[in-house]
Amino acid sequence: MKLHDYAVMRIPLYLIVDPRERTVTLFSEPDHDRYHTRTDRKFGDGIGIPEPFGFMLDLAVLVPYKD
Repeated sequence: MKLHDYAVMRIPLYLIVDPRERTVTLFSEPDHDRYHTRTDRKFGDGIGIPEPFGFMLDLAVLVPYKD
């Protein structure tokens, strides 16, 4: 599973955008085989992307899949 593998590789942030569900999930703080922090937001909100990037991502500009 990517989530496990990315944590093992110490990828600092893993962002998943799901246009069908209109959600964004950010995993951060990798340690060994898992991420310690999970942040969920809906399209239209904003999500803080922590360092090493350090910016606010505006999710209002994301376009969901049409039903």
